[in-house]
Amino acid sequence: MARAWFIAGTAILMAAGGGHALVTLLDMVRPTFFTPIDDSVRSAMQRTGFRFRRLFPRADDVKPTMWRLWLGFNASHGLGVFTFGLVCLLIAVHDYTLVERVGGLQPLTIAFPAVYFVIAVRYWFYGPALVTVGALACFTVAALAG
Repeated sequence: MARAWFIAGTAILMAAGGGHALVTLLDMVRPTFFTPIDDSVRSAMQRTGFRFRRLFPRADDVKPTMWRLWLGFNASHGLGVFTFGLVCLLIAVHDYTLVERVGGLQPLTIAFPAVYFVIAVRYWFYGPALVTVGALACFTVAALAG
């Protein structure tokens, strides 16, 4: 039973992360999902860079805009969540006893969605909060059932 809950948690993260990355790829072609409602904001993002780049002298040959930075962040964010879920799934499918034997794995699978839940509640909206609390619940039940 613990294995099924664990795999459910990985599936939630993979679906959410993969979906996030996919709609970001669509936004790279036709801004739809992560574009500001006010088109003038996206236009401003396409015209300006960001200050962090100034910490790296001689980076003038690369001129990322805030819009490209925003798209890149969302793509890598989605891929990161998807990959975390995938790695956990591969471990669970290969040999679920590894999940129980590797000391930090279960706490990590609980902490990961817990941190994302806190961020979602503070900075995002209810959709990501529901997704992350769902994964958190699955991983917690798996740990308690194991």
